[in-house]
Amino acid sequence: CCLQVTFQACSIDEARYLYDQLATICPIVMALSAASPFYRGYVSDIDCRWGVISASVDDRTQEERGLKPLKNNKYRIFKSRYDSIDSYLSACGEKYNDIELTIDEEIFKQLLGAGIDKLLAQHIAHLFIRDPLSVFEEKLHLDDENESDHFENLQSTNWQTMRFKPPPPNSEIGWRVEFRPMEVQLTDFENAAYVVFVVLLTRVILSYKLDFLIPLSKVDENMKVAQERNAVLEGMFYFRKDIFKGCNPVLDGNTAAQNGVQTDCGTEEDALMSIDTIINGKER
Repeated sequence: CCLQVTFQACSIDEARYLYDQLATICPIVMALSAASPFYRGYVSDIDCRWGVISASVDDRTQEERGLKPLKNNKYRIFKSRYDSIDSYLSACGEKYNDIELTIDEEIFKQLLGAGIDKLLAQHIAHLFIRDPLSVFEEKLHLDDENESDHFENLQSTNWQTMRFKPPPPNSEIGWRVEFRPMEVQLTDFENAAYVVFVVLLTRVILSYKLDFLIPLSKVDENMKVAQERNAVLEGMFYFRKDIFKGCNPVLDGNTAAQNGVQTDCGTEEDALMSIDTIINGKER
């Protein structure tokens, strides 16, 4: 039911930039690829699988959901483990992190002490608020200096719209980002078309240094709209009005990417738009 594609970046900074920019595109492409109106033989009033899967794997207790005061559990967790991202990773995105982020404070302090910056440290510490879903006997006792299976156990069961993937130890694999919201199509041609579209989109983002960032709370609102019936034609989505202004990171394909200097964009950086307007633009 899911169509996912992973990109390898030239550096950690480029990976963080792509992660943030693509996160805002997730609801748009999910609505574009909507293909899940049927469940157990019934026609539903939604077009996408996202909320259905999110609910089916939501293992939060009543305390973690905020339905009861915390007593036996440690955290108030605001989303299912299958949901949209909870924080941007690049310096450009920091000011748009406007939703509450629950983190494991001990892990957070450990990462800061090891020289990891705040944005990345809180992202990793957020993953560790959840328990692993599966544990394999042969993977219990590992050398964490040379193997990342313990981390991947948690990472791979946090099913968010985007996934930030560090290089495995002792590997030539680099920093990667995984784009996860698309719905699988009926034919190989259609699936390939969506994959190629997203690949080309990443090339355009990097080449033109585009800025799609909006507050994460509005991305969450877009995720809700994207699942509604006929959202691709009737839905209105928050989207940045000027994608050439704002925080333009300096991205050179031959060197490490760096986050640029934020510029003033005024107070109204985004507006509600149809997918037709977002993809095709509009006449002035």
